Amino acid sequence: MKRLIILPLLILLLPIQVRELGTPAHANVARVAGALDPDPLQALSDYVDVIRARGQSLDDQGVLIESLDTGQLLAQHNADVTFNPASVMKLATSLVALAKLGPDYRYRTNVLAGGTIDPATRMLEGDLVVEGGADPMFSLYDAQEVALQISRLGVSHVRGALRVAGQFYYFANGYHSNLSLETSAVKLRAALQRAGIRIEGETIFGERAGTLLLSHYSDSLVSILLYQNAHSSNAVAEVVGASLGGPKAIQDYLVRQLSLSESEIFVGRASGLDFNRITPRATLKMLRALIRVLMDHSLKPEDVMAVAGIDSGTLRGRLGREDVRGAVVAKTGTLVSIDNGVSTLVGIAYTRARGPLLFAVFNSGGGIFAYRRLQDQFIERMIAEEGGALSATRNEDALAGDTRGSIVQVFYRAGNQLVETGAE
Repeated sequence: MKRLIILPLLILLLPIQVRELGTPAHANVARVAGALDPDPLQALSDYVDVIRARGQSLDDQGVLIESLDTGQLLAQHNADVTFNPASVMKLATSLVALAKLGPDYRYRTNVLAGGTIDPATRMLEGDLVVEGGADPMFSLYDAQEVALQISRLGVSHVRGALRVAGQFYYFANGYHSNLSLETSAVKLRAALQRAGIRIEGETIFGERAGTLLLSHYSDSLVSILLYQNAHSSNAVAEVVGASLGGPKAIQDYLVRQLSLSESEIFVGRASGLDFNRITPRATLKMLRALIRVLMDHSLKPEDVMAVAGIDSGTLRGRLGREDVRGAVVAKTGTLVSIDNGVSTLVGIAYTRARGPLLFAVFNSGGGIFAYRRLQDQFIERMIAEEGGALSATRNEDALAGDTRGSIVQVFYRAGNQLVETGAE
């Protein structure tokens, strides 16, 4: 008789939500409670049915959806199974870069004279030294600006070599450029000579030495990260990651600061290339941490992530239907030759009924183009189920046009006059 009374009581107690005690929401960024919504999303059931009907294994798929404001869990599938995130790993790189360097950080490239300058002959008797500071986006435009300032300082002929020091990378052909220091040095030399700086000696690699002529400062880190994530630039992410100490430094930060276990995450490459692993739950912890860091600097997710259907890049042609366009801020991930095809989508959907929802959708073992369509349909249905889209983001492409914000600062005095310059 006692057992008959106790059993119904246990059944009644099971649906009660369990929340973390003593962990208040911080500026609308709540900790995950881990309790499933009593009325889970129908969109997930429909999504699972489609995948099953296509004959693909549900073991290769992962989903987690939570409310940003309350931490309420709306839907999950394999939320604690590790998957290959592909380029979604760039969000981890972004988080660590912002936390360690700050959004206003600029990478610095120094140019020095390893000898004396003769204003009469416009000759540098010695090496022209370029000291890289791991600028991930130093390009032809920047090389031309540096060459212009060198010429204004009275140098058009270098008797010695072009000496490259530090971490110098040159992206003349955008983010597909070769990352090697040797290739970067060759491209830099060619750009300087085309701009009128003749160099007699060979290209060598050595230490910084000489008189500081000028410094070139990259665009702000937050702008670099927006480009990196919107275009899913592997080269930019690799250089940003190197400036942080590499993949291990990124993983160590996530494990230490987000209290993740090493079984939840493995960072093999800062860009997400090759072999990486993370669970959907750890992914949303990472996304929440990224949002917190941005908020601490009065920034929003769309300051480092693309707005679907609006911004240039991998999300320009996705989630662009009139009823959802501009309501999703996200990061894509794609790998064709790893894990039998990987497609991921992680971000924020702004809904009318429940506010911003965090989502992580992992697909592997199938066609990436089909998975992208399924992801978009899933997010669209989720938004519709939650009262429709609430567009809380921009309506114009933030990456359109030339919005460079690099700066050149000149230190050397030509003759007795301070050379006034600065390109911004």
